[in-house]
Amino acid sequence: MLNARLVEKGKQFDVESLQQQGAKTHGHALEHLSELSTRGLPADRVTHFKQLLDRLAATRGDLGVTRDGAKALTQDEGLARSEGKTLSRAVREALRIVLKDGPVAGVTLDQFALHGNVLQSTPEVLAHLSALAPKLIPLDDHLTRFFEGQKASELVKAAWTRLRDADALQEKTRADLPTETLALLELKGQVLDLIEEINGIARIAFEGRAEVRAKFNKDLLYRGRRARKTTPAAPPVA
Repeated sequence: MLNARLVEKGKQFDVESLQQQGAKTHGHALEHLSELSTRGLPADRVTHFKQLLDRLAATRGDLGVTRDGAKALTQDEGLARSEGKTLSRAVREALRIVLKDGPVAGVTLDQFALHGNVLQSTPEVLAHLSALAPKLIPLDDHLTRFFEGQKASELVKAAWTRLRDADALQEKTRADLPTETLALLELKGQVLDLIEEINGIARIAFEGRAEVRAKFNKDLLYRGRRARKTTPAAPPVA
């Protein structure tokens, strides 16, 4: 039976980016295995990681059509989620400028704190954007200069609508996907899970050794995502 959490997680990045990041992470894990193994990463876990990467590589030839379906499923929702997060960052940066001297129109900067929400999943971003839009209405006139004369609250509402629609379409499409495509998404989720697990163990093992910790990241994944982006939903704040 497929693991729904891993299927969902597998939508975040495409096969090529996961292969590249996985190969890099695996290489660094082997390089530092003697230290990592004492902090929770046994050698057989690294071997399992390599087996998953080999299976992922095999899908490029054996499941070309399936891979394209999974990639298309990933990109629309992933792009809408990324655009929503980009807009949120721009809005919060503008708010820091507008509210730096204290409340404006009864609105304080504390009202926009994320409280630890890292905005990783689509439900998290949707909930954040939904809560953010009405809070911005009293400040719209103060924020238009940062967004080419557009109201920030309306931009956020539009970003929420795009992500909601992309998520709904993805869910409908997923119901019609063949088992092979869902299995590929699950495999991608497994690879991403292990990349993050190894990175976490490395942060524990190499506390105080920034040059080693820096090797264990997801840079290639995010680089691949940035390369697929279109024009951002809102201009960056200077």
